[in-house]
Amino acid sequence: MSRRQHLPQLVGLGVAAVVLVGGTLGPPVGGVDGTVRTVLAVFAATLVLWITKPVPYAVSSVLCVALLHALGTVPTFADAASGFASTLVFFFVVLLLVGRSVANVDLDDWVAARLVAARDTPRRSVRRLSVMVLLLAFVLPSGLARGVTFMPIIDRINASFGAPADSQFRRLAYYVIGHLNPVASLALMTGGSMAVATAELVNASVRPLTWVEWALYMAPPTVLLFACCTVLGALYYNVSGEVPTGASTGTDADSEADDPTLRALGRDQRLVLGGLGGAIVMWVVGSFVGIPTLVPAVLIVVLFSLPGVGVLDASDVRAINWGIVFLVGAMLSLLDVMRTVGAFDLVVEAFGVVVPPGAPDAVVVAAVFAVAVLVRGTFSSVSASFVVLFPVVLEGLSTTGVTPLYVSFGLTTILMAATFLPFNNPAVLVAYDRGPLDATDVFRLGLLTLAVAVVVVVLSWTVYWPFVDSVVTI
Repeated sequence: MSRRQHLPQLVGLGVAAVVLVGGTLGPPVGGVDGTVRTVLAVFAATLVLWITKPVPYAVSSVLCVALLHALGTVPTFADAASGFASTLVFFFVVLLLVGRSVANVDLDDWVAARLVAARDTPRRSVRRLSVMVLLLAFVLPSGLARGVTFMPIIDRINASFGAPADSQFRRLAYYVIGHLNPVASLALMTGGSMAVATAELVNASVRPLTWVEWALYMAPPTVLLFACCTVLGALYYNVSGEVPTGASTGTDADSEADDPTLRALGRDQRLVLGGLGGAIVMWVVGSFVGIPTLVPAVLIVVLFSLPGVGVLDASDVRAINWGIVFLVGAMLSLLDVMRTVGAFDLVVEAFGVVVPPGAPDAVVVAAVFAVAVLVRGTFSSVSASFVVLFPVVLEGLSTTGVTPLYVSFGLTTILMAATFLPFNNPAVLVAYDRGPLDATDVFRLGLLTLAVAVVVVVLSWTVYWPFVDSVVTI
């Protein structure tokens, strides 16, 4: 890269250094001094590094932990790295491996081709695509993997219509697999990194939450958000319900016979499908008998790695996105230290200054969520932004009368929907890179998705989640 391309990273590195040195060696600011000031300086400097990414997430995360110990904020290194012992870190690892197992045996391609390969009208094809994305979210916990799976299928269907590369159908389809596909992951606690992060942080900071409870709270609002955005997207792009002139009708039997995605399930595919089904059963049963959510995921990863099975091997472990795993561990470590030294008291005081005393809870929540959306725009990882923002938002709203569980669900939905730039979400970035959408399309569709998400959250917060509360309580 040229020096100009490196400029944002270099600026970020400089800002982080200034914040760290000024926060630890400079004069007290606002009466904050001692250990609290040091911890806040490390937090702010690390946050700048995570946003600007002059170094990989793993490097900046290790630096964060090392600074917490070296600057004397905690007595031992184990205390500085306490977050890495969290269930969330290990759940991330095993869930990423589960996702790779599905992709390794081409189970995602097989299911997608079976349900979306029909040559039909553009409008019906979009419906099938949308349904398939939702269904596949139940077995493939990776929005990016699902997006990559559907891209060639969309292109094949578009070509069968004899449509140009920038057709309205293809634009809408890439919106579905870019913006909306990651949203589908919120339907289940084990649907992806964002859902896992939310669930584990809720378990640690709000109350224990079972797999079934998550499904009750989040599946209907997620499906509603997904369906409404798909319908509005179809209206926006005016996708036709007629068979286009020159469309290829029917399928070539010989080509289908040669297509591995259209054959019967193979041995490895049956094994992975059965393993995933067993894990889902254990998650449901475990919600009632107390089996930790991590256990079923670990068991199927062990099963897929056994000699003679070979669905997973050492290369899959190396291919894990360890950067986000380290980021989560470092952020949880930071939170532990901040709670220990009382730094969150300052967060609550800061909210009291920003938000006028006596303001209605709805106004406070709206203002906090708006700020969270703005901060979210600087992150390339939605789960990373949530891990950073959630504790701050939760502590800031602790003095209000809002329900912490609703704050958790509302924030995760809003942040997942807030994708205005291609780099804000990997699935959107890949769809932008390979598809017909330009930066303007990404921004406009992001606004559309966010607007619908706000309506869905408001309805869920005022009507649906209280109803679930009454059912769960009973």
